[in-house]
Amino acid sequence: MITVSEYLRAPAEREDVTSAADYYAMVREYLAGADAGAVVERGRHAGRELGEDPAAAVDALVERALDDVSRADDPLVSVIGGLGIRLSNYLPTRVFELAVHGLDVARATGLPFTLPDDVLAEATVLAAQISVRLGTATPVLLALTGREDLPPSFSVV
Repeated sequence: MITVSEYLRAPAEREDVTSAADYYAMVREYLAGADAGAVVERGRHAGRELGEDPAAAVDALVERALDDVSRADDPLVSVIGGLGIRLSNYLPTRVFELAVHGLDVARATGLPFTLPDDVLAEATVLAAQISVRLGTATPVLLALTGREDLPPSFSVV
């Protein structure tokens, strides 16, 4: 949620990324050279910023992001690594992240959590598109159709 509002305040001059799948491919390359410890620390910092009432903090962030998006058209925004992407191509990456990390939190806490069908569909399609972009679609298709298992630690992100 935070990045949506922040990126809306960071216009880009050019469009480097033209789809959500391309975003993940480019970010994957960028993060391969990033300091893993710094990435982990940013996640910890974000968690601490949620404060004593994380649910209320998330609700406020959602409200702010939705308000910011409602006032925006479809600007080019600057994202990780200074890459430019249209808001309409960036927002599906946030749905994907919220879906995946929502499932992570539910699994870690043992709490029941069911994503809406439209979110599951969008996130699953994006994962498939990323796998095509990365050249790993064949094992994904074979796994989805029950013909083979994915290799250990396989990920499209």
